[in-house]
Amino acid sequence: MRTKDGYSPRRLVIKQGKAGDTVLVLTADGAAKGKRGYHCEFTAPLAARPSGAAGSPLRIGPSSVKVGRPKSSCTPGAPTTLTIQPDGTLRRATAGGKSLTYKRG
Repeated sequence: MRTKDGYSPRRLVIKQGKAGDTVLVLTADGAAKGKRGYHCEFTAPLAARPSGAAGSPLRIGPSSVKVGRPKSSCTPGAPTTLTIQPDGTLRRATAGGKSLTYKRG
């Protein structure tokens, strides 16, 4: 199922915790071509406590698949690190150096 703007529903939750605690949960549901649909849940721990310096980013990751139906729709790629930037955007970077920046919609 897709929303009217063409995107599959996603829900991102980030909560407080100590380094090593699971602080991020991303849930994605949608239609898969030729299949009933998919449901994926990804989790990620807080990588390290922020330095406390003004503008220091929050680093989360790497993420892993907690629930995947079907599993083939939820296969994780390379580990990623999520960084919440001071302007509120979320940057996702892979170990291979590729990155995407997400803005609140």
